Amino acid sequence: MNLKRVSPSESRRAFSGSWKESSFFDPVKDHRPGPVVVLAACGLFLTVVSAVLVLLLQPELRDGQLPRSRSASQGESSRSAFNESYLNAATGQDTTRRRECSSCHPTADDSEAWKSSVLNSRAALSRQAWALKISLPAKCGLCHLVPDPSNLPRQSWREVMSRMDQIMVTRGVQKLSDAEFQDVLHFYFTFSREAPPQLAEDPDPRESPLKFERIVLGNPPGPDSRDHPFLGHVQIADLDQDGRPDVLLSDTGKSAVTWIHRQNKVWREDTLASLPNPAHTQVLAGRRAGALDIVVGCLGTTGPTDDLVGSVRLLVNDGTTHFTPMTILDNVGRVADVEPGDFDGDGDTDFVVAAYGFINQGEVGWLEKQSDETYRYHQIVKKTGAVNALPVDINGDGHLDFIVLFAQEHEEISAFINDGKGGFSERVLFKAATPAFGSSGIQLVDLDKDGDQDILFTNGDNLDLPTIIPRPYHGVQWLENRGNLNFVWHDIYRCYGAYCAVAGDLNNDGHLDIVVTTLFNDWSDPKRATLLWLENDGQQRFLPHSIATRPTHLISAAIADIDGDGRLDIVTCGMYGFPPFDRTGRVTLWRNK
Repeated sequence: MNLKRVSPSESRRAFSGSWKESSFFDPVKDHRPGPVVVLAACGLFLTVVSAVLVLLLQPELRDGQLPRSRSASQGESSRSAFNESYLNAATGQDTTRRRECSSCHPTADDSEAWKSSVLNSRAALSRQAWALKISLPAKCGLCHLVPDPSNLPRQSWREVMSRMDQIMVTRGVQKLSDAEFQDVLHFYFTFSREAPPQLAEDPDPRESPLKFERIVLGNPPGPDSRDHPFLGHVQIADLDQDGRPDVLLSDTGKSAVTWIHRQNKVWREDTLASLPNPAHTQVLAGRRAGALDIVVGCLGTTGPTDDLVGSVRLLVNDGTTHFTPMTILDNVGRVADVEPGDFDGDGDTDFVVAAYGFINQGEVGWLEKQSDETYRYHQIVKKTGAVNALPVDINGDGHLDFIVLFAQEHEEISAFINDGKGGFSERVLFKAATPAFGSSGIQLVDLDKDGDQDILFTNGDNLDLPTIIPRPYHGVQWLENRGNLNFVWHDIYRCYGAYCAVAGDLNNDGHLDIVVTTLFNDWSDPKRATLLWLENDGQQRFLPHSIATRPTHLISAAIADIDGDGRLDIVTCGMYGFPPFDRTGRVTLWRNK
């Protein structure tokens, strides 16, 4: 295999470009096990930044009406929790909640040391004056937006600061002195909440107008009860072209791509290829007529690392569903996504690559096909946290662009506009107001059916800190395409740990509903939904319905009419990188009855 690498300066590309801690699919407690990660950092959300975000978010924030079936008190409870923990700060409102020093420790010490201490002098300052004294933006806003104290509860900020110390060492940035560390930490202690506001309960699955039968698919769990499922992605495709949908799995923990299909009316699972921790698959037209190939983005490890262990593998179908793996890119950061498309307009299939990386590594680039055996890699931008890269001609100029979701410190969605000559320029379409937002996935879909592609978007990642605390600003939203690369943010539904959202007409009323999985939910509450569907009334107002509360930890979903009865069914997979482990499920078919 001849693999050529080209630097940005050599690749003829005009890039106008513009961490968040953690890993992609990290099983350890203080790193995320899913495809995105959040660097919770320290600092004050500046008024000037707030004003910019108001322009990004647009006044249509009011369109995020909470569902009509919930009681007024439930709706108001979730709206209030979302506002208090995120939206108020994002729109420039004052979120100050002051806690006196004496609430944490005694301050009646009359010693000269206490009287002359810096922290004692800070106690008399306003929030704005304290932030100014410690130059908060310079200490905590160089790599990402400075988070507002309302974004996390008081107990989380010590973990945030400790994690920041680690990141600064890894990046070779000068750490804060002990005095500076304590100054910033006590700023957040003083102005954050004791506990996060709570979202209302999820709907009762028994109240859903649609009923779903749960059917276990694939291989049974192994004999070791400690060997928990650790899958990363599920896709539905008719891989053997027999007219019936099959299920394609990225078994990240087992380092395998597997295929669940029907044989003599019985579902069976076969391994197609052993690959280094596959994160995502995409089926595409094969080299042999009538056959389908598979392109796979591989992490190379399930743990956080900046080692260049990521790769892209092409599984070439011989026409009988036997696949030969071919490496078309390696020696990059952990690859989270790869998608096919003709990006240079020469009639063959290229690939866009989202290499998530970790702290110092991460990038977006594309693989230019030069022959059946050779691909030339072009780096577009070196930037950590790329989760999804989805091809689309977003500006209608006839050249294939792509949309990228960046997690880590960026928490933004960008369009990369193709100049038709192999060059791409970046345009930020959305940026969250906090680096703790937890972006987890996007889907391109014409949600309002006006003829253009909107962006369906979840944020629910929550393993950036050792202690997992449900965040009330997690949920589902969409970016409405208004044309000319203008996208307007609309809230849909707030739920803890929302990880994957897929649109489809589940009730056959002509409107696109939404299926949502949750991974980082409040699993201490047995009533929290692991799978929901959001019913569209035709005006993009969504009524939430729970489907199930088990199995928990669902990371990915796909929808299709599996049984041929004219109704869309759902297939989900689970990733169990953190407890509890009492309601596990590897692959599940939810048959729409």
